Amino acid sequence: MQSIFRKFLFTCGLILISISTIYAQKNKLDPPRIAAGIKGGYYSSAVAFTTAPISQAPVAAPTFGVVFKYNAEKFFGLQLEATYNKIGWKEYNQENLTEFVYDRSMNYISVPALTNIYIGKKNFQFVILLGPQFDFLVGEQKEVIGDLNDQRYDYYEREANPAVVYLAGGVGFNILTKFGHFQFEGRFAASMTDVLKNADRSSTNRTTATVGGVTLSYILPISGWKDKPKEEPASDSGWEIRD
Repeated sequence: MQSIFRKFLFTCGLILISISTIYAQKNKLDPPRIAAGIKGGYYSSAVAFTTAPISQAPVAAPTFGVVFKYNAEKFFGLQLEATYNKIGWKEYNQENLTEFVYDRSMNYISVPALTNIYIGKKNFQFVILLGPQFDFLVGEQKEVIGDLNDQRYDYYEREANPAVVYLAGGVGFNILTKFGHFQFEGRFAASMTDVLKNADRSSTNRTTATVGGVTLSYILPISGWKDKPKEEPASDSGWEIRD
C-alpha cells in the first residue's frame, strides 16, 4: 500500500513541476508575496515492517509549528514549515487482538519544503501541495505493556534513525481575509527511508512510516500583497511656456 502512495505522490509531483514550468514565465509576481504564521492539527501514523505479521493500531497525536510561504508566481509558491510531530505504533498480542503488548513512539521536528499550486478566486483558493519532508528525531518513548511470550521481535530494541526522509502531499483551501489567511488542509506523507536503524538483514529490516491528518494554519501577509498604485497618465494643461 505504501508503494502505491509513493508512486501516486511521485506522479503528481512530475505533473506539478511540468505545469509550473509552462506557466512560470507568464505569471511572475513583482514583488513576490511573502507570508508567515502558525499551524496546528492532528496526525495519525503507523509503521510498516517488511515481512513480520504484526497487528497494530495507529498512533494519533497533535502537531503544531510555524509556516512560511513565498510566492514568486501567481499560481505557484513554496511553503516551508517547522513542526513538532509524533509517529509510532501500538502492537497487539497476536494471540489476543484485544490486548496491547508493545507501544513505541518517536518525536520529530519535521521540515517540509512543499511546492504549492493555487486554483480559485482572489479570496478563496484551492491548494495542492507536494514535496519532500525531512524529520529529525528529538526523543522517543517505548513500553512493554503485556506478556510478549514468543512475540518479541528484534526491532523492539533497535534504535531510531536520527533523520527520516518523506514524500509528502496534501490538498486543502485557503481563505484570504483582512484579518489574515486561514489555510485548512489534509496532509499525507510516506517515508522513503527507514524509521529504525538497519544494521543487519533480518526479516523485519525495513521499517517505513505513513503519516496522515488535518491542519489549520493562520498566516499573516508580510510583503508583496498590496496592489501597486496605477500610474496616472500625464495631463496636458494646454499651457505653453515661452521665453
